Amino acid sequence: MPSQSPSWTLHQLEVAYQQGYLEALLKRAPRCPAHEVLAASWEAGWRDGAERLRQWQDRLPAATAAPRKVPRLSARIRRTEPDERS
Repeated sequence: MPSQSPSWTLHQLEVAYQQGYLEALLKRAPRCPAHEVLAASWEAGWRDGAERLRQWQDRLPAATAAPRKVPRLSARIRRTEPDERS
């Protein structure tokens, strides 16, 4: 029985997963590819990304609630005269 080659590549699966993962982190609505296998890979990435986002949000509730006051930075620029010995 001849074996059929899939209509997708491993690279396409990885890209679909990464796109789903990033779209979940960016809080975008699910928009998966039409191909069934690529859609499954995309959905797995989207679910993993959504879970990671929930974990981050659970760890940092105070940081997202109110912005912290950032200390003011200052710098002094000193000009030095060239050494006349050179």
